[in-house]
Amino acid sequence: MLSIENQIGLFETYPPKQRAVDDAFSRPLIHYVESLEDLYQTVGHYQRRSFTTAAQNTKFDAGMIRKFARDIEDLHRRFMDALALFTGYRAQVIEQNTEVIMANLEATKSIAENTRANMQATRMSAEATKSIVKTTLIDADCSAILQLPMVTFVAESVHNTCLQGTREAVLQTIRHWVEDDISRKPIFWLCDIAGSGKSTVAMSIVEQWRKEGILGGQFFFSLDSNEASTTDKFCSTLAKELAQHMRELTPYIAQALKQNPAIMRNSLHDQLRNLLTGPLRHRQAKVVFVIDAVDECKSEVQRSNLLDALAQAARETKNLKIFITSRPDLAIDAVLGPLSIKAELKDRLHDVNHQDNIDDIAKYITHSLHTVLSSDKIDRLVKKASGLFIWASTACRMFKTSSRSPESIYNRLVSMQGGVIDDLYTFILEHTNPDDRAVNCMMLALLLAAYEPLTTNDLDNLAMHAKVDGSAKALVRNLGTVLTENQTTKLIQFRHPTFVEYLRRCSDAPSVEGSHKIHIDITSAHGHAASWCLKNLKSRTEGLKFNICRIESSFYLNRQVPDLDAKVSKFIPRRLQYASSHWFSHAADTDEDWRRTLKNDLQYILRIPYPLYWMEILSFTGRVSRAIAGLRALMAQTGLEEATRKSIMEMLRFMMAFLVPIQDSAPHIYISALPFTPTKSKLYQEGLQRYINTFKVVRGLEEIYPNLPRTLRGHGKAVNVVAFSPDGLQIASGSDDKKVRLWDVGTGQSLGEPIRGHDDSVQAVAFSPDGSRIISGSHDQTVRLWNADTGRSMGTSLCGHASSVIAVGFSPDGSRIVSFSKDLTIRFWDATTGRPLGKSFLTREESVNAIAFSLDGSRIAFGSKDNTIRLLDTNTGAPFGEPLLGHKARICAIAFSPDGSQIVSGSDDRTIRLWDTRTRPFDYGTQAPMNLWESHF
Repeated sequence: MLSIENQIGLFETYPPKQRAVDDAFSRPLIHYVESLEDLYQTVGHYQRRSFTTAAQNTKFDAGMIRKFARDIEDLHRRFMDALALFTGYRAQVIEQNTEVIMANLEATKSIAENTRANMQATRMSAEATKSIVKTTLIDADCSAILQLPMVTFVAESVHNTCLQGTREAVLQTIRHWVEDDISRKPIFWLCDIAGSGKSTVAMSIVEQWRKEGILGGQFFFSLDSNEASTTDKFCSTLAKELAQHMRELTPYIAQALKQNPAIMRNSLHDQLRNLLTGPLRHRQAKVVFVIDAVDECKSEVQRSNLLDALAQAARETKNLKIFITSRPDLAIDAVLGPLSIKAELKDRLHDVNHQDNIDDIAKYITHSLHTVLSSDKIDRLVKKASGLFIWASTACRMFKTSSRSPESIYNRLVSMQGGVIDDLYTFILEHTNPDDRAVNCMMLALLLAAYEPLTTNDLDNLAMHAKVDGSAKALVRNLGTVLTENQTTKLIQFRHPTFVEYLRRCSDAPSVEGSHKIHIDITSAHGHAASWCLKNLKSRTEGLKFNICRIESSFYLNRQVPDLDAKVSKFIPRRLQYASSHWFSHAADTDEDWRRTLKNDLQYILRIPYPLYWMEILSFTGRVSRAIAGLRALMAQTGLEEATRKSIMEMLRFMMAFLVPIQDSAPHIYISALPFTPTKSKLYQEGLQRYINTFKVVRGLEEIYPNLPRTLRGHGKAVNVVAFSPDGLQIASGSDDKKVRLWDVGTGQSLGEPIRGHDDSVQAVAFSPDGSRIISGSHDQTVRLWNADTGRSMGTSLCGHASSVIAVGFSPDGSRIVSFSKDLTIRFWDATTGRPLGKSFLTREESVNAIAFSLDGSRIAFGSKDNTIRLLDTNTGAPFGEPLLGHKARICAIAFSPDGSQIVSGSDDRTIRLWDTRTRPFDYGTQAPMNLWESHF
């Protein structure tokens, strides 16, 4: 360790200008790196033989390990800087050597002038060798890229390309945009209503641009898929596709991965910059990415962050063009609407005022039904479609998949209200055999409840477990108008998201006995799915087990394991992968009765060592963060046994505390996490004894998990204020770096990008009662309102104070905002319009630490620097009664009782006081400092 530090110190102090030319620098550096390589080889030779024995006899002090980790982290940073110098030096040496080689080659060429045939053969051999070397290098680079997580799309099996001769005007507009290099509009936004044919257009241009060699990649968002409805694998998927479509960029993508192996933990902006736009700078020709159905990305925050990142990438990368489709969406419009670098086409695909839309639907229906219906009947169906392509395509498909006569189908279609897709879907479901209708609805509920598409075998197995007497193949056959089966993957897909939305509306509607209305029991479907998942986890043959992927060495991170994807596919059956990823979500989304029914199964899989085996699968499949969020959602539900709840909480704390090693390496669940578990935890007491060959920590371990499992890092300067969201799942923080940040309480991860807008330090933050908005007060004398989901500003700054804003709050109904300032005024604002409400009220308080509205909004209470609590009438600003005296230090938390008759306050004087606003206070003293800084009734 000391030798490494000394050598790095030498590298850092040597004059930079002489590093590349002076042997006093270069020789020791090369020798040192060669020594490290020799050491690596030696260690590699002995590691498998000696590690297990050493581990059994090694005892560690937890404090020493923490210090060692910090030292390693610092030396790693410094060594990587030094290694960068070495890389630059070696590049110069190679360049110099190349010049010598070229000179020798010229000499050789001159000597061999008379042996042209031999020279030609040599040249051909050299070219062949060069090609082999290039291919080998690209293949080697691909190994790193292949480890990237990727979303497998089924868009091709759901969406067709446009019928020849249709959508010509729209496609021509898009072609002109992609060919236009002058107007500098690198983004094209195709926005239209559901079912208008956006994805069909996207598929058509994907095919065209793929043939032209300018397609960099495509990402089709889909509500059907848990993976395809988030941005978690967006950049990695496009990076893989870019490497596949443009192999010359493979080395640059691979280099980005080598420089930052943990790139997928970075922000979306960083991922986009390193994996996509960075490599694209090494290509002169244009590259187009197609992003379809952005509105089907479930998270509004992710939608906004994605579009922000794409807009920035388009500005910074001259040869990049991005084609985006979406439905009308407020979050999307907030980003793309004011963007000056975009071309757009809105509401063009379904507008009946454009004759070509009507003509295109007529061509489509005629092409599909000309052998079935007369031209006049086709004309009537064209009118019924009302410009909605999904209505036309679904109606045409009915004639091909139904067993009923074309005449009966036609008569029913023309009796419907034109263009109403729900009526068409109801007709399709009621059109099936009455004896099969109930079974179809139950199986549709199972498909709807699934967080990922199921194969026909999966659905049959789940239906059998749920005692539903149905067949997946028969379901797809009977409902082929709205369902499809991918012949390669055997996955069952909903043909269009409008049908998914229709089913969800049916699940919300109450079931009426004897009614023909369609009812989807999504709650029971989640219960059956949870039970099915737990059954798969418990399976003795294909369930949870130790070292499930049969990894031979614990020295590799997951991403370094050769052929990990193949091992996962081979040793973790698809159903087990699904069960591991979603059992907790199904259990959370069913009802209390179902959770009680699941009690025994839950307790079984929460027994040691099964949770550890389960975490192995989460690690290998990259689902650790999802599991943490899912367990937290389950903990918030009722109907769990107390023993079950305690076990879930322990698993949750373990995964939160050791998130990084669990995510990075499945073997390190046992090596780097389990030995450091608090000694009073069940995992330590029952789990560690099962693995006697792992490390032993002899002192320094905690007995229990600390109250705060982690430090949240991200602000660049001092943090002045924090606030919990009403549901307790998020934290907002304000800092001297002028930013507000949002944090996930469960994982400690920063949510999205920091919220920027203030011109000075942030002094106060608060959530609205429903958690949808955040207000912040700043030293810049303004109050700002933010969307808590997207982090985007809602309106302009609220201006009026003449000094720093030091406290803010919402009224209980969320309609009003109150702000306190060092200018000694209190101001009220309309939370919707941002306008001031009435005049400001003057106070004598220079510092307010806590503020609360009464439930009816008629009064506010605030604790000030003089240790008193004061009440104000919110309508007049007049003091309400006398100040409440009793605390001996600053007041840090305050809240009203629901009826407004009592106030509770917490203070730095180590007391909680309960005040009757009509009589006098009652004291509740404590002997230790408070650790609850917010008190709520």
